[in-house]
Amino acid sequence: MTDRAHTVRRDVDVPMSDGVNLCTDIWLPAGGGPVPVLLQRMPYDKSSSFMAQHIIGLEIVRALDAGFAVVVQDTRGRYASEGDFTPFAHEADDGRDTIAWLLEQDFCDGDVFMYGASYIGATQLLAASVAPKGLRAVAPQLTGSEYYENWTYRGGALQLGFVLLWIIESLAPPDLDRRGSGAAARELLAELGKDPWSAMDRLPLRRHDLQALAPYLRDWLGHPARDAFWDAVDPSRAYGRMDVAALHIGGWNDIFLEGTLRNFQRLSAEAATGEARSRQYLVVGPWSHGNVSAWQGDGWHGYGAEADLTALHLEFFSAIAEGREPNLPKARIFFTGSDTWHDLPSWPPPATTPTSWTLDAAGRLTRDGAGEPATLAYRSDPASPVPTVGGATFLPGLLVARNSGPRDQSEIEARRDVLVLTSAPLESDLAIAGEVVLLLEAASSAEDCDWTARLTEVDPRGRSTGLVDGIVRARYRHGGGPVPLRPGRRESYRLPLGSLAHVVPAGHRLRLQIASSNHPRFDRNPQTMVEPVDATPDDFVVAEQTVFVGDGGTRLLIPVAPDLTAGRRM
Repeated sequence: MTDRAHTVRRDVDVPMSDGVNLCTDIWLPAGGGPVPVLLQRMPYDKSSSFMAQHIIGLEIVRALDAGFAVVVQDTRGRYASEGDFTPFAHEADDGRDTIAWLLEQDFCDGDVFMYGASYIGATQLLAASVAPKGLRAVAPQLTGSEYYENWTYRGGALQLGFVLLWIIESLAPPDLDRRGSGAAARELLAELGKDPWSAMDRLPLRRHDLQALAPYLRDWLGHPARDAFWDAVDPSRAYGRMDVAALHIGGWNDIFLEGTLRNFQRLSAEAATGEARSRQYLVVGPWSHGNVSAWQGDGWHGYGAEADLTALHLEFFSAIAEGREPNLPKARIFFTGSDTWHDLPSWPPPATTPTSWTLDAAGRLTRDGAGEPATLAYRSDPASPVPTVGGATFLPGLLVARNSGPRDQSEIEARRDVLVLTSAPLESDLAIAGEVVLLLEAASSAEDCDWTARLTEVDPRGRSTGLVDGIVRARYRHGGGPVPLRPGRRESYRLPLGSLAHVVPAGHRLRLQIASSNHPRFDRNPQTMVEPVDATPDDFVVAEQTVFVGDGGTRLLIPVAPDLTAGRRM
């Protein structure tokens, strides 16, 4: 048996350009160096093998056996590292400084590759945004493309469930220790941890005690529209400077899916060099955030739904290090419904075409249909919001996520404040591949409101299972600062529901839900111009909501892929 004596150097101080030291573990393969380096910069405790390996999906010993050194670092202000933690603010500079330090070490051959999931994906993209010498490739997994849209907010609504649970579970606990916080803060964190659902019901959201747990929450809540604050930490504004190959790994039920797809598509078109643009790869499974298993929501996708993420990473990094093409398709995509993998040359698949579905007053959803102009109506009450059931959520937490993914919608569709429109049974299989968008024509009696929508699949027994859903906050409908509605005036909205790869079998039906809340995934809108984070029940007003259907009314755009049989991987 070959003796493979790997070496581990614990708690090495890596100096940043401003004098702060970041605590770092260095794993070296047998045989010495120099060798290429895999770098993971994480805020979740480098000493935790569960966080540094299991959640990330890359086994360090297998990487060592493949001839890589592995470096895992606590980011600034987290666990054993010095400095103060402000999410996103220092990751570009600290990533650059860490890579520069690695290039000076005798174990590094000059090639550095970064990897990791969620916030660790942010550390990669922000480092790549300043184009550090030596960074050859990144593997951002289950992560966003920016930190306003589809991270902190979506369609102008605060992603309440994610933001609070991220603070309660991951960010606040070590910060309280570092800051020497008093008993009140610790008692509050313990209380919120015992019952996070009640934390999401508390009003107002902008409270001193909650901001004491996470000082940066003040800024997040203080910038509810995209502005210079968010632009300063937006790596997507620097795609043209990124000279890196990339393996983008996402999940159809992941809260950050749209960012993963955007990173792949935009870097394929905009990366700094032709070589970088040609070396962008995408893998998307049926997974949710923190859960890359075959079990999602109410169902099981089969043994083939799981992937050896370590093998994927090592094939990608080895190929880049060796100067060869990775043995990977451009896009490896899992289609739910058929529960099959497909190797595709791009995403969405070539020849995917948008189809238009119309709504009518009888509650029908019809492909390429028409009908007399009409209206549908319901009443929205912020005191009784539509509850979150399934979807690309973080609820009730990273390691549980029991409320994410495809869930039975019977509870939602029985409510009087949810419009339900259903197609006839499909005559043949329908392969949906891409972003589903609702072009909504609607009016409200209130001066502000939210519009939410969800696409579901209805089986022959009548069970309705959610596929994708989205939200738009009316006050931000023009893309800038808040503008009140004129009560009763018809307005046009573009409401993205999200992207998916899903086969709806013949005999099943499509269903569209339209409502005005999805809580606690998103914060409640008081339906006045009071800032939602400052609202109390005294600020709530009931709104009469009107949706225009038939000719010239609301339309649902569904991208349909051609026959995918030839690309099927069993």
